[in-house]
Amino acid sequence: MQKNNPILINVPHASTYIPQKEKKFYTTPNIARELNVMTDHYCDDLYDTGDKMIRFPVSRLVCDPERFRDDSEEIMASKGMGAIYLSCSDGSELKSVSVEHKEKLLTEYYDRYHKRFETEVSGKLQRYGKCLIVDGHSFYDEPLPYEFDQDQNRPDICIGTDEYHTPESIEETLYGFFRQRGYRVEINRPFSGSIVPTKFYQKDKNVMSVMIELNRRLYMDHHLHKTSGYRRVKEDVATAIRLLEKCI
Repeated sequence: MQKNNPILINVPHASTYIPQKEKKFYTTPNIARELNVMTDHYCDDLYDTGDKMIRFPVSRLVCDPERFRDDSEEIMASKGMGAIYLSCSDGSELKSVSVEHKEKLLTEYYDRYHKRFETEVSGKLQRYGKCLIVDGHSFYDEPLPYEFDQDQNRPDICIGTDEYHTPESIEETLYGFFRQRGYRVEINRPFSGSIVPTKFYQKDKNVMSVMIELNRRLYMDHHLHKTSGYRRVKEDVATAIRLLEKCI
């Protein structure tokens, strides 16, 4: 049964689905590897805590809803990885699409998802007067070539925060809990920030947001098989989110 509370779980990168009509545009011979390293495998289950969840329906290799829509605003566009990826994680070509095709993908997937995201947040605000977005991700155990942070010493868990939308109590609660459970935790490293729909961004402090990034080595191997740590990680994520509910 879905819990009734101000929490909204966002899982944007767990899908591996590439629609058949899009497959002809991929030029890389390494699509399987890209899906392996770029997908937040199992996050739609790991963050399934009974709270309201929205999941992006297609792979981020089709469209990435966590990038800025406009490439001029998106730092990753310089690496060919704006909202529509043109490059693989190693910098080689991923796919070849026209400007018109990019816009079509953005309209079909990006805009539709963000409209739903905004609607869900608005619903939480109307019902509870507040909303906490938990942005659920995982990351590869080694830095991928496209990433800005190339430090090999990666934490177990990264907590991403936003100066405006992440209250200190939420940051401190997550950091303290995961440390207590024996994880190596860092704030905004190797990734930073947490998503907020544009309508509320830097405008409404009642919309709170925090990102949780799990190092894949905690729960799976390089062959995409779950390891013995999977259950513990899932249980700890659920406990952490229950603690967050008490913070708000």
